Amino acid sequence: MTDKIDLSDTSSSEIVWTREMVRRFWTYERRRPENFFSFQVGGVVTRRFRRYLRGRVVDYGAGTGFLVEDMLAAGVQCGAVEFGEHAAQELGNRFARQNGFLGARDSINLADWKGSFDTAFLVEVVEHLYDEDLQKCLSAVRSLLKPGGRLIVTTPNEEDRSKSFICSPESGLPFHRFQHVRSWSAQSLRSSLTKNGFRVAAIGSTDFGAHPLAHKRTMSLPVRMVKSVTKRLVNRNPHLYCVALSAEGCD
Repeated sequence: MTDKIDLSDTSSSEIVWTREMVRRFWTYERRRPENFFSFQVGGVVTRRFRRYLRGRVVDYGAGTGFLVEDMLAAGVQCGAVEFGEHAAQELGNRFARQNGFLGARDSINLADWKGSFDTAFLVEVVEHLYDEDLQKCLSAVRSLLKPGGRLIVTTPNEEDRSKSFICSPESGLPFHRFQHVRSWSAQSLRSSLTKNGFRVAAIGSTDFGAHPLAHKRTMSLPVRMVKSVTKRLVNRNPHLYCVALSAEGCD
């Protein structure tokens, strides 16, 4: 893999993320699981989309695995895909003894999983990807799904990224605190999924953080950290969610 990225969707006035920078960023962020969306609202997402959790499910871009944990607890057969071999190994080790766990794979080693899943989740992933990597990601997800399989996407809704910019001490350029490189609307998300071989069955916005289950894991955190996490949940814009079908599938 080269370190070159298509930058056509990026402002020249902010940091441009190379793959090495992204790797280092997420290696650091993994030490702070309370910042992960699935840590905060994985249980809410599982409950919200429970009707689609029949058969084999894969969480693509699983992070540290909190959504996988919630799905396994709900009796779902679930696998995980993560960007990087080491991250995938960590996920595999974490859930190896769990009933219903289908294993974990690096995003570039998916050949034996092609066409084997009924539903795929892309939870808070697409806002982190430039054009080239977004296309590769959606193509990979589509390859994992059975004909008519479902893709469920969540992402911030029309996020004003500048509100989360901080300044790099090295370059002086701003970057998004959580490495978001683009903002999505319902229209742009629908268009992108359609161009990449999906048919959108449902799209809308919601506030995942408003559900009581959103605070389940934060109750085990120190008080100061709980206040920080819940403040972000309450102040966030509503999130987009989308249910899309692969190939000739129908709802």
